[in-house]
Formats: sequence, structure tokens, C-alpha cells
Amino acid sequence: MFNSDKFICPYCYEQHGQKDCVYTCSYNIPGSTKTCKFDFPKNADGTIPIKYIGKCLKCDNANLSRFCPSKSQNGRLLEIPERACGNTFSIALIGAKQSGKSNYIAVLINEIKKKMARNMDCSLIFCNQQTNDMYQTSYYKPLYEYSTTVKGTDSGDTFPLIYSIDFFDTKSKSYRIKNSITLSLYDTAGENLDQENTMLQNNQYIANANGIIVLLDPLQLPTVREKLNGKVELPEKNSDTTDILQRVITIIRERKKIKGCIDIPIALAFTKMDVLARNDVLPEDSNLRKQSEHISNGAFVKSDFENTNEEIEALLENFLEDYIMQLLKEFSKHAFFGVSALGENPVNGVQLSGQPNPIRVLDPLLWLLSLNKYIKTI
Repeated sequence: MFNSDKFICPYCYEQHGQKDCVYTCSYNIPGSTKTCKFDFPKNADGTIPIKYIGKCLKCDNANLSRFCPSKSQNGRLLEIPERACGNTFSIALIGAKQSGKSNYIAVLINEIKKKMARNMDCSLIFCNQQTNDMYQTSYYKPLYEYSTTVKGTDSGDTFPLIYSIDFFDTKSKSYRIKNSITLSLYDTAGENLDQENTMLQNNQYIANANGIIVLLDPLQLPTVREKLNGKVELPEKNSDTTDILQRVITIIRERKKIKGCIDIPIALAFTKMDVLARNDVLPEDSNLRKQSEHISNGAFVKSDFENTNEEIEALLENFLEDYIMQLLKEFSKHAFFGVSALGENPVNGVQLSGQPNPIRVLDPLLWLLSLNKYIKTI
């Protein structure tokens, strides 16, 4: 009935066995009062008692709905989609207030559909209706139909967007699926990163992620703010970049009880590269002013990645942000990226001149996928 015995939950990012989950049963025969073929009693909330789950999993007389055993929202059970019971590739996407995280997610999903799918022989499919409704209503329509920025996430618990990415074998005559992963993305409110106790409460999933993308607003860096003061409308000062990184490190170490290097790869993506380019913070010949080579080559291009990674490192040295480099030594793998989700600075922070013109939005995701050999590296 289900894909595998062990899987990573797209909600809590923990590994569960099928028998560890919470279940409800759809057994219903018109004209009969029986709620179970075997007359097993149900719990008061309608779920199946643990001792019966093993037998219920073998029953073909009804559909079982499976729920996360570790996480609920306001007392509501979180149903795990059938497609999410395979190979889950969970990404913790973190960004402080005004880093543009919600806009980034809106554009990232669209770029996977429009560019990555076509050039890397894959497809993106939503795993449940909630994901599709949430993306269309809260992300796609505001940005792509009304040319307005995406409203920031409210603080507290959020539902992840859960997608399946199927990779196809183009050498096969049947064009079969050679690999499939479940992509789970949380759009956590920036306010949840401002205090350590709030971050620990609302971001527990970070420690179980396969990869971390941290979106950082370069306009929060003191040297950049000084350069751009009077030239652009600067956002209010928020959590220090190093504070956010330290809280991420604390969460992982406390949850996983590790003392050595953290083995979760972390991508630090500086947003709003278009603002830095227009105001000559970036050199004229900067790679960050142009699209990456990954999509056009249908693979992760190592030389392009190394060039941009080194360029961001050099910028950080110029901005006297040495402590960021020191903190990243806590991770066994880290990389820097420069992205722009919108390609322009919205009027009053809301209105765009047209549809987004993104730059390098896919790069952090492609790096994480390449590390796990879901896409080839050249």
C-alpha cells in the first residue's frame, strides 16, 4: 500500500517506520454500521489503536490515511501524502525578516517548473492539494498575476510546501523515472529567528534537514548600508547575520547531540543582487550580474559555482564580515551564492513593473542536489 517501510516525514523531517505513524480508516459499506472489517475499536479521536496498525496496513478493504506522529498544528493531524513516503529531500529554508524569503520561494518553484524541468529532464508535482492551493493563492498569483510582492509569513507554525521531483532517464525508450525525491519547503516567519527560544520552538525541523539554505539580506551588512545610504531605501535593521547562524548551529547541536563538524550542507545565499549591481557595489565584470551556466548546460557547472563562491567570499572580506567565515567552519560543507528573486527594487516595497526577472535563484538548490548526485556535475 505504501512506498517503503522507512521514510522521512515532510513535516518534522524525522525518519519514521510505517507502523510509527497515526492512521485513520475509510472503511464504509452502505447500509452497514461496521467501521472496520475486523471490528477493531477506534480511539476516541477516530484514529486506529497502535496494536491494530500492523494488521490494518495489510487490509485491502479500505484506504488508510497516514499522519505525522511527531507534529500537529493547533491539534490538527498533519496527513502525509502518498508520494512523500519515498525519498524525501528536505530543505530548511531560513531567512530573516525582509530578506525576501517568501518572494524567493514563489520564484524558486516557478523556476523549477519553467527552466529546471525542461533543461534537466525532470518534473515538479505537488503532493497534496493544500500545497497547490497555498502556492497559487499566496505566492504565484500576487507575484505573477498582480505584480506585487508576496506577503511575509506570519510568525508561528506554518505548513510546508510539499512537492515531488521526478528525474527521467532520457536514454530509455520508455522515458522511465530513474529517481524521485520529495521536496519539502517551510516558509518560516523571519520573526521566528529573532529570539533563540522562539527559533527553538518553531524551527525544530532544521536539525533533521538534508540541506539548509539561509537567505541573507546584504542590506543588513553595516558596510553595505553605509555605501548605499541615501542611494536606496534601506530596510530597518533586523537580526544580525551572525546571530542567525549561531542560532542555527545551536538548534542542530542541541537536537542532534553532536560536538564535531555539522554534516548538513549549508548554502548562504545573499539576496537582492540586483540592488548591489545597480549601485556598483558589484564589479562590472561580476558573475553575479548574469545568469548561471547550470540551466543552459543541463547540469551543475563546477567552474561557475566556484567563481561565484569565491566572489562572495571576497565581498565578505571587503565588508569586514570575517566572523561569518569563522562560523561556517562549524559545517563540513558550505557555499556562498548571490541571487535576485525579483530583478528589481519594488516601489514602496510592494509594486513591481512586471513579472519577476530572477537571477541565479536555482543555484543553491542545484548545489544541494548535485552533492546528493540527483543531478550531474560537469
